[in-house]
Amino acid sequence: MTLFTYQGIPVRLHGSFFLIAAIYAFLGFRQAGIPGALTASTFVMMLFGIVLLHEMGHVAVAKRFGINTHSITLHILGGLAAIEKEPETPREEIYIALAGPAVNIALLLLSIPFVLLSVPGSIEFAVINFIMGVFNLVPAYPMDGGRVFYALLSMKYGPKISKKISLRTTIVFAIAFVVVGSYMSWIGLILVGGFLFILARAMQENIIK
Repeated sequence: MTLFTYQGIPVRLHGSFFLIAAIYAFLGFRQAGIPGALTASTFVMMLFGIVLLHEMGHVAVAKRFGINTHSITLHILGGLAAIEKEPETPREEIYIALAGPAVNIALLLLSIPFVLLSVPGSIEFAVINFIMGVFNLVPAYPMDGGRVFYALLSMKYGPKISKKISLRTTIVFAIAFVVVGSYMSWIGLILVGGFLFILARAMQENIIK
């Protein structure tokens, strides 16, 4: 469903949002009743709001390089800014990829005074931005860090070899995410790892073909 339009770009909400929202609300209700459910729902809204700002960072820098965006979609694994074409140079790829985490780091710094003043929700806001900013720098494609890693490799080895190295690295991290997620009972990390593994394997097969 389309929530609103930002500078001509439709911002859409995937159906999986309601799934994750329902899960968090249910867990919150089990722990603290209706207040817990409301708190959990607020947390989900904050999370998706931060994800949206992260994606807007990508969109803004892409636009500076003359690349428009078809849409922004928020889903269970995060967000996706569907740009109309791939960046023309590795430098453009790096700037666009780093724009998202840069937004999170900026929001983290802006939240520090509110954390010091013990404003409700400020600690959660800061933690989400810290995790999102750092986690997205993991060199697993198509995460932001993975795109930067691929762009840096392509400067030396060219696109084909760089893609192979990038995808092999992605598979290693994907397996690590699943293992760590299973050990910590962190469902979200398991889903991300599974998604990255399937995507990387599919892209490897396309390269072979």
